[in-house]
Amino acid sequence: WGLLSMTLFGMWPKVEGRENLEALREGKLKSAMYVANHASWMDIPYVSRVFGWLNYKMIAKAELLKVPILGKAIKVGGHIFLDRTKRKSQMMAYKQGVQTLKDGVNLVTFPEGTRSRDSRLGSFKMGAFKMAQANGAAIVPMSISHADKVQPLDYAFPAKASLMKPKAVIKIGKPIPTEGKTDEELIEEVWNAIADGLPES
Repeated sequence: WGLLSMTLFGMWPKVEGRENLEALREGKLKSAMYVANHASWMDIPYVSRVFGWLNYKMIAKAELLKVPILGKAIKVGGHIFLDRTKRKSQMMAYKQGVQTLKDGVNLVTFPEGTRSRDSRLGSFKMGAFKMAQANGAAIVPMSISHADKVQPLDYAFPAKASLMKPKAVIKIGKPIPTEGKTDEELIEEVWNAIADGLPES
């Protein structure tokens, strides 16, 4: 779905920092948790641009199952769904996430939990970080810029290619170790890494 959307609408993002994935590509680093800011539906297909050659699953909120095409695509892909209003769903998603990382599969999530209405980076929820800590998995920060220009928050479909200025950019940061850090220290470090890769608002 993601690749088809980017091809049809001519909205391929620019990807920077691929060298920070070399350790994973060469098998020197076990599975990792990738986290990114979230300002547009296009963030989801954009991650496929980064992970085309990596085995990964996304952690997505259960509400996405109701979104036409997108919900079906995510479900067929075997990704992890989370309903934050239900404790049982939270525990199940946590166990699935921990096992997924343990099996050597990378995880991708948007820790803000929802799309930003003003493109500013919001606060992070802790669940995904707990999964990474349980496995000693590194966290790789990703900063996605201008996705909200490609598909604004209230648009059902991406804007026309001619209106996409500037082009979306994905900056991949260096892996951040999780060992020996408190929850607060880890979240702050990852938040700062993503914020540093975004344009000033």
